[in-house]
Amino acid sequence: MGDKAIVRDGDAAALKRAVSKAGWRILPLLGIGYLVAYMDRVNVSFASTQMNVDLGFSATVYGFGAGLFYLAYSMVEIPSNILLMRFGARRWLARIMIMWGLLAATMLFVRTPLEFYALRFLLGLAEAGFFPGVIFYLSTWFPERQRGKAVGLFYLANPLAVAVMGVISKPLLALNGHADLRGWQWLFLIEGLPAALIGLGVLLWLPEAPEKVPWLAEDERHALTGALAEHPQHNEAHSGHAMLAILSDRRVLLLALIYSLTLSAGTTFILSGPAILMEATGWKLGPVGSLISAGGLVAAALMLIAGYVTDRRGERFTVLFVALAIDALGYLLIAAAPSAGIVAAGVILSQVGRGAHSTAQVALWADVLKDRRLAIGAAAISTVANLCTFALPYAFGAAKDATGTYAFGLWAFPIMHVMAIGAAVALYRATVVKQAARKS
Repeated sequence: MGDKAIVRDGDAAALKRAVSKAGWRILPLLGIGYLVAYMDRVNVSFASTQMNVDLGFSATVYGFGAGLFYLAYSMVEIPSNILLMRFGARRWLARIMIMWGLLAATMLFVRTPLEFYALRFLLGLAEAGFFPGVIFYLSTWFPERQRGKAVGLFYLANPLAVAVMGVISKPLLALNGHADLRGWQWLFLIEGLPAALIGLGVLLWLPEAPEKVPWLAEDERHALTGALAEHPQHNEAHSGHAMLAILSDRRVLLLALIYSLTLSAGTTFILSGPAILMEATGWKLGPVGSLISAGGLVAAALMLIAGYVTDRRGERFTVLFVALAIDALGYLLIAAAPSAGIVAAGVILSQVGRGAHSTAQVALWADVLKDRRLAIGAAAISTVANLCTFALPYAFGAAKDATGTYAFGLWAFPIMHVMAIGAAVALYRATVVKQAARKS
């Protein structure tokens, strides 16, 4: 019995070392990639404060073009993840990053609404599959009890991108007139090209699988592959019937509903964030950028905390429920807008909730879909969410043009988060409660 205990202790220590090595080798590279991806996706929010005036774009034109990214993204997300499994994560993720970096930089050539629509659509096609592809890839490296922290560290790049944009956008816009380029053109160029360079780094350095890397000792490799094998990932059929079964799974549908409501609300707010906050507070771009940056840092901190807490507790729902409620309250304060200080508090509160529920949600994907179905299920969830994220910015912009203010459209955001709480309760009943009933 003592020998068995020693073996188990040795396996646990080897697994801990393997996960630590994998984290240092994988997460910084993918995190930086996601940071620049998210910047290229939403930097149009800061660019629009100059671009819309220069090019005469209305809020409706801007909202439609900003949302077109998500329509294109949703159209090819599932095929992209299928191709990732065929060609391997390293080559496919590198291809995605190089293409979107080059396209993001070409946004500087936009002159007409049609050109704006076309480039945003192409950017969505190029980036499609990156996020769910990485979530699937992380499930092949990190066992369930370590996955929440890994996902949190990766997803940390999302709010950090907002924080970075809040800091650097004003200086980039201030380059207005240099080399006969407007400030918004400099912003697209300087923030776009790094993605292509990072894509080359992914092609050179991203490891494919634990079995193929030289930097794991044999005991570490054995412990990691054994822990991953507890949730089979290699023998799942991918017939048309199997895919339909995945896409019609009630758990997948509920996960998609929660993510759709929160992603579309959060992204629509971010895409028009500078303009919304300048209107609601009366502040200029500099202070608004600082507030957005502070919100991003707060969300980043809560993502880390949520990953640690949910891994330690061994469940995600408590954090998910509380965080969704906090996010709803934050948006309620922004929509009410009784004063600039209350609006600022609402932004920070919303980012507290967003950071925590983002990690809890994405970690739940891998918890609920514990096999190779995760690749298809995650892409399906993200596809539905991105379709909603195409529609909401357009509707939000149309409401602004119709009423002359952002105030009316802002009330949709707290309502959507309350609906997400209801969907999360239904998911809890469909998973935790149902499993408990089966055991009893």
